[in-house]
Amino acid sequence: MRRRVAPPRRPRRPGRGGRVTGAASFVFGELRAVNARPGVFSVVTTPELWTDEHISGRMLAAHLDPHLDSASNRIDVVERVSAWLVDRFDLRDGRRVADFGCGPGLYTGRIARTGARVTGLDLSRRSLDHAVTAAREDGRTIRYLCQDYLSYRDAERYDLVLMVMRDYCALAPAARRALLRTVREHLADGGAFAFDVDAPPAFDAVEERAVYAPSLMDGFWSARPYFGFHNTFRYERARVSLDKYEIVEEERRRTFYNWVRYFTPAELTAELNGAGFTAVDILGDLTGARYDPGAPLFAAVARTGSG
Repeated sequence: MRRRVAPPRRPRRPGRGGRVTGAASFVFGELRAVNARPGVFSVVTTPELWTDEHISGRMLAAHLDPHLDSASNRIDVVERVSAWLVDRFDLRDGRRVADFGCGPGLYTGRIARTGARVTGLDLSRRSLDHAVTAAREDGRTIRYLCQDYLSYRDAERYDLVLMVMRDYCALAPAARRALLRTVREHLADGGAFAFDVDAPPAFDAVEERAVYAPSLMDGFWSARPYFGFHNTFRYERARVSLDKYEIVEEERRRTFYNWVRYFTPAELTAELNGAGFTAVDILGDLTGARYDPGAPLFAAVARTGSG
């Protein structure tokens, strides 16, 4: 008896359904979402960078590495900035200084050696613990507050409010307005706000790209195994860049957004004037260098009067 032979099956056409095609469609949709371009400053995740147990530890290590300038300036720059601040603002016994985003106390510790009354604010408890220990070992009394400087309220009034490492540029417009209100409310008569920002030449160097790697950035984002996706976007009209990190672990998925707004001196001055700062001095950086239009950053000293 002849065995009945079934006719050969036709190959399944792409996109006609089935488990393989369905899985591919799902993965495609997920990858499309990972690589999607969000609206400018539409999502902000800054606090998570400083409060996550693992990430805050990696950030602290970067702060304290004297050869890196990714989280803090290199130690030689920290020394020069501190020396210029002390000289420019006559920081001495009785003067009052606040460092917004003080991290592990690289600047607060040095400024406190002048006898100034120093307060440091930061969201990272781990960094503040390091700063407290360093101050104690140095025999200095420094007030450290684990607090968001955007909502900070205090009876203290400062002769100088300091913000280093271009933190201003990471803030959305509404957050920048909140910051400037906070600074104004806490400045003493004749007090100054000194900070630095990213400039258009730095934006010119930003390239859009997409990078994928297991344990992206050498395990920076988690102590557990993960897959990391890093997208860099440019927003030409707003002159803003975004580094978006999608971190996928076995039991959770997180997205981190690192925004940067790049300012011209005229744009920054207008923003400060709009917030009530009537005197703005533009500098090359926080060592007092002369402004260079070709440099990737510059600094500003803003006051509410002409002093």
